[in-house]
Parts: sequence; structure tokens; C-alpha cells
Amino acid sequence: MSNENKIRDAADAVKGVLEAVPIYQDALQPAAKEIGTALQSVAKTIHIVLAPVSALVWGYEQIKDFVSTKVAEKLKDVPPENIATPKPNVAGPALESLRYTGHEETLRDMYANLLAASMDTRTATGAHPAFVEIIRQLTPDEARLLRLFALPRSFPLLNVRREFKVETATERGGQDILVHLSLLG
Repeated sequence: MSNENKIRDAADAVKGVLEAVPIYQDALQPAAKEIGTALQSVAKTIHIVLAPVSALVWGYEQIKDFVSTKVAEKLKDVPPENIATPKPNVAGPALESLRYTGHEETLRDMYANLLAASMDTRTATGAHPAFVEIIRQLTPDEARLLRLFALPRSFPLLNVRREFKVETATERGGQDILVHLSLLG
């Protein structure tokens, strides 16, 4: 039962009790009607606020289309004899996670890579079930950063410092303006 239905049922129950007991009609019925109306308004507001999120949650058809296109594309160069059923402890959680992250391209690609690796008998042992949990906890920006680290390149960190010399003395000083500046992301 959804929260909206529970709230509506509670409001209806309060209203029903007050209608059934006429002795409280004058004192409590207006307040109960007000509470019932307020609870229904809250339930409607919650439903409206969560509607966009429910549109982002992928269903079976979207996941099936994803697997038959994106994962199949990743496996196109794998010989058919090397394609096998993936381990359920990798594929199951990965497919379930797609329900909630399928709308994010970078995360979707990471799951496609993991599923493809788990279906290729040459790479299946490297498709660890914990990778699903790692991907699940990433934001799309973090996934993009991880993709950068897969490339063989350096990522310099710079410190920018302002140096100054006191005119009347031979002392020098300075101040760090930026520490560990990076162009990542």
C-alpha cells in the first residue's frame, strides 16, 4: 500500500468515526474534516513531487532494449563460442541497478561494460560482483573522472604562490594562492 493510500485511509477513518458518533459532531467534526483535507493535500503534493522521479525509473522493456543494443554492441567482436550466461551475482544486481541509473549515460556505460565482461568467457573472472556496488555509489561526474584515469596520461597538480620581497629588508615571503590546482573535470 502506498503512503498516499495510507494517508487517505487515515483521513477517511477519522472522518468515519466522527460521523458514526454524533455526540462529538459539533466539537470535533470541523477539526476532523480539516485534518482530513490537509492529509489529502499532503498526499497529493507528495505524488506530484515524486512523479518526475518515477519517470526516470527504468522498467523491464527499457532494460531489455539496453541489453539487446548496448551490451550486444560491446560484444560484437567477441566470438560466439566465447559468449556465456553471466553469473547471476553480477548480472542480477547490475540489471536491477539500471532501473535507477539507466537515465545517466556514464553509469549506464559502466554497467554495459561490466555486463559485457561478465558474458565474455575470457574476461568473466575479472567481472567481480563488488563492481556493481562500486558503480552504484558513483555520481555521473565521478564516473567521468574514473574514465579519465583509464587513459595512460599524467594529471599534474600545481601550486600557485605569490612571492614578495620586503623593500627595506632582505627578507622574502609569500602566500599560496592555489594549492593542488588540477584541470581534471
